[in-house]
Amino acid sequence: MEIQDVHSTKSSTTKKWLIGCGIGCGVVIVVLVILGTAGYFFIKDIVKDFKETETLMDTLTERYGKTREFCPDPEGAIRPARIEIFLAVRSSMVPAMEEMERSINILSEMEQTDRDKEEPSPNLFAKIKTGLSFATQIAEFYRSRNQALLDNDMGMGEYYYIYVMSYYSLLSKSPTDGPPFRVQDQADGGRIISMRRRRETQEDRMDVMLRRVHRQIFPMLQNQYKRLTEGDVSRAKEKWRTVLAAEIEAMESDRYRLPWEDGLPDILKTSLEPYRSRLESSYSAMLNIFEVTTEQR
Repeated sequence: MEIQDVHSTKSSTTKKWLIGCGIGCGVVIVVLVILGTAGYFFIKDIVKDFKETETLMDTLTERYGKTREFCPDPEGAIRPARIEIFLAVRSSMVPAMEEMERSINILSEMEQTDRDKEEPSPNLFAKIKTGLSFATQIAEFYRSRNQALLDNDMGMGEYYYIYVMSYYSLLSKSPTDGPPFRVQDQADGGRIISMRRRRETQEDRMDVMLRRVHRQIFPMLQNQYKRLTEGDVSRAKEKWRTVLAAEIEAMESDRYRLPWEDGLPDILKTSLEPYRSRLESSYSAMLNIFEVTTEQR
């Protein structure tokens, strides 16, 4: 079988994952075909790795629904058992996270050297090799997360919700946290990762990330409100209903608004505050952007 056959039989996967390593004045090498038998098997393994992550995500979606279909507890609190599961999932991802962080640091140092010298690095193959290794590490990052979610009975929507409430709303982490190169979603649900001299500005990344978070969390809050108000709302819950309704209205009028950006309501803060230090230590600023990219089909 030739390499071309791999592209024809696995096109749905290879089109979704393009790993680019920037060289010179913004030129991007898209690593899709590596000459030789060894290159063929390497590409085949990468396709296989990503196919496994997609299969796990399909299982998560079938079992728990799409991310935005998740409904938080209508009474507002996040139960301790669910936060413990979230932290257990994060803990299981540590080896994959550490590998990715090391590769990002290496690629960033190479790119910085190129910029300082104003010419391409002579060690082109080292850059390509690291970029290819990074592809398999990304696959393992998602595989380990998705498998841990399945093992611990947590859907992608609940994971995403706790992620945003914990890191953005409680700990005030920036949605723009991530590597110093562009990570952009494609229309078919895949993503391109590239390193270029001409980078996106912080404002560009912030706009993209805020819209992305808004698209996922806003429907969750609507689901929560609908469930809360299906019957008569007791006087004890009326305050929470009013607060939730106000937040939904605020997000509806501003697609760049982070949920609870004016401050977490007491019921959510009380849920998360006891876990502040553990949540802080489980956060990876370098990998944040990979957490909130679209992966469900």
